[in-house]
Amino acid sequence: MNRLKIILRDNRTLHEMLLGIVLINTVLAVIALFVSDTKKALLGVAIGAASAMVYTIHMAVTVDDALCLDEKGAAGAMRKQMIIRYVFVCVVVAVCSYFGITHPVFLIISIITIKAGAYLQPTIHKILCRRYDK
Repeated sequence: MNRLKIILRDNRTLHEMLLGIVLINTVLAVIALFVSDTKKALLGVAIGAASAMVYTIHMAVTVDDALCLDEKGAAGAMRKQMIIRYVFVCVVVAVCSYFGITHPVFLIISIITIKAGAYLQPTIHKILCRRYDK
């Protein structure tokens, strides 16, 4: 648990990815306001955003763990942890869909914002570095 606190405190790339996920999900939440079932759409965005952030944090911890292993052990550990993340996402989507908790399209799009957060990270990094350099 102490290592998780260190990663959450010191990993600037993780912070920038999480910021990208939050920004994109904010835009998605605004779009959800115009859907007929606004409550389920917003809940889908909220649960999807939380799942995306948990997924991203787990990925950062996994990469940190893999750096301490040899090549073969790292590949195996990364594969195992990737399967755990995929199962987590499948369980979240399945539970929300089965019980009709959320709007499934907004839930899935919100979870996929992990990719958009990764693509936005370099831009967010440039903006934040420019701001801190002044």
